[in-house]
Amino acid sequence: MITIDEVLIRLLLSVVLGGMIGLERRYHDKPAGFMTNTLICIGSAVFTIMSLHSAFLFGADPSRIAAQVVAGVGFLGAGSILRDGNKISGLTTAASIWVVAAVGMAAGFGNFTLAAAATASVLILQFILRKVMNKFDYIRLYETVVIKCEANWEVVDKIHQIISQNKAEILKEEISKDEGLFVIKMVVNMSETICKSTFRALLAMKEIKLLDK
Repeated sequence: MITIDEVLIRLLLSVVLGGMIGLERRYHDKPAGFMTNTLICIGSAVFTIMSLHSAFLFGADPSRIAAQVVAGVGFLGAGSILRDGNKISGLTTAASIWVVAAVGMAAGFGNFTLAAAATASVLILQFILRKVMNKFDYIRLYETVVIKCEANWEVVDKIHQIISQNKAEILKEEISKDEGLFVIKMVVNMSETICKSTFRALLAMKEIKLLDK
């Protein structure tokens, strides 16, 4: 039987650890911030404690209620994933929600070491390794770019010039015509930083009607 003191300690730990991850999310200005992550962690801990309590009183399987936390958190995570054309955002937020639920369950089961270690791992990953990975931004990626512009070859030459000036490399290109506009589909080899600077320059061209990747 879990005593009141043990319940309070586990809930307090879930508040602290969930809040720490939530603060990191808030610091990086993510949709699921302090309150969301803290509440998820508390809720996971409460459901886990209820599972243990039910198992003691009724002899039920202690994993039954806790197992549903995983499924429930999956819906929350799915709600944070957004798709805009070919771009998908919110995957990291969804993953953090999933991890926070796991931290809450570990705290609810009384495995304080596991809960604290998981939280520390998340914070190290987000604060330290994120900066390390940014150092590798020079790594070049293949991007498929679609441009709709005025049907003028001088405009196409200007687009090529901008891409070249930003030190990106066109690997493949197809140009067609649709509704009086040129449709340029190209595969470009460039880093994320180069991609951003190239897109800014291209978007400044009034001749370009659509730019997507």
